[in-house]
Amino acid sequence: MRLRRARPPVAAAAPAPPPARRAYDVLIVEDNAAARETLRFVLELEAHRVHICADGLAGVDEGGHRRPDVAFVDIGLPGLDGYEVARRLRAVRGDGVRLFALTGYGQPEDVRRARHAGFDGHLTKPVEVEEVLRILDSLERA
Repeated sequence: MRLRRARPPVAAAAPAPPPARRAYDVLIVEDNAAARETLRFVLELEAHRVHICADGLAGVDEGGHRRPDVAFVDIGLPGLDGYEVARRLRAVRGDGVRLFALTGYGQPEDVRRARHAGFDGHLTKPVEVEEVLRILDSLERA
């Protein structure tokens, strides 16, 4: 009887790493500190450059100065409300920024009002972090 020498196992090809995501400049305008910091933390973990503001006036100033790619703006802000922040950022940046409303109100009229103010999208609170990441991923493909 002849014994065959066992061949060394062939290593499986390592799976290709996922394609690198684009890192965006993101502005978060949110007066709730816990919500603002949580979103900031997650986005920074994903390598995005994040700037934060707690009121509408600061959001407009920061949005004009920093020129973010994307802004997530709470509607119920002190100073200027989120609708006015969107109108002013649109006036300064045009289509150079993607704007997403963050609000506790999700009725069709609320979505229409956000679109009319210049928002590209409307997120109803509580916002899931995965939803924000999906939005950013979809911007890469657009």
